[in-house]
Amino acid sequence: MKRLIKIVFYVFLIAFLLSPFLIRDYGLNPEEYALKLDIENGSFLEIDGYQTFYIDFNPNSEKTILFLHGFGGSATNWLEVMPQLSDEGYRVVAVDLKGFGFSEKNKDENYSHPSQVNFLNSFIEKLELKDITLVGHSMGANIATMYYQEYPEKIRNLVLVSPSLMEERNEDKIRSNALKVLDFPVVREYVRIVLKCALRDGRIEDILNSAVYEPELVNLQEPFFIDPTLFLGWEYVLIRMSASSFENVLKEDISEIDIPVLMIWGEEDTWVSVSKSNSLKRRIENSELEVIENVGHLPMLENPEEFRSPLKNFLKN
Repeated sequence: MKRLIKIVFYVFLIAFLLSPFLIRDYGLNPEEYALKLDIENGSFLEIDGYQTFYIDFNPNSEKTILFLHGFGGSATNWLEVMPQLSDEGYRVVAVDLKGFGFSEKNKDENYSHPSQVNFLNSFIEKLELKDITLVGHSMGANIATMYYQEYPEKIRNLVLVSPSLMEERNEDKIRSNALKVLDFPVVREYVRIVLKCALRDGRIEDILNSAVYEPELVNLQEPFFIDPTLFLGWEYVLIRMSASSFENVLKEDISEIDIPVLMIWGEEDTWVSVSKSNSLKRRIENSELEVIENVGHLPMLENPEEFRSPLKNFLKN
């Protein structure tokens, strides 16, 4: 009897250890899903061997506005403001960064911000974008700033929307090492199962609603917002991004930015507090600040008209 119990115990132990590898992964193909939605001026191209979704209005213009989304976002977050800006004579482009939106999701890809900067540069060169105003939202603002620091000659203006800037390296070695452990193949398989269980049954909708000031007044439906957990491999992207977060610190102080900068902030932003805005404005010499009332973390979706207005004035001046 003891022998039988021992055998059963080891069988269950082996089954438990192997379960993450045996559980069939599931999710939609992002490219197929995007094609079904038939997004205006949306298409795919290959960047550094990576299938990438982007939106391109008025491609014949020499003046470019390039939009970068935030964490969990996508190029479609900008659809409420892109057509009107293209009517002003700009080429208006939004791209899904690696691992986000409808772009390819590879479990072994590097999703750190420096890697996104390299990817973005390849995208800019492939589309031959010129005279660029680079607009970044939240996480995208950090990538936009990092891109400018790496390629200052390519950017005419910076626009930082509810910017989540990483200026200080986290010196907590225990935390840093714990994040790196997430990317060990065995650990990663267990973590992805936990993530799939945690982010289901409306959880993404709850998170999204917490980002805006008045959810009932905001169009958070497709295609303006795409649930990232719909797609095959999304959890690997989240794990790999978390594991490499220590790489995302800006290399230079933002006080060294010497091109025009516009910051747009929602007055009711609870994700990245507007209280940080005045400090950033003081540190960036050639900068302007626009705070929009009754708006949270997603001003381009919560009040597109109030978002466009300061952006257009900034570009004209």
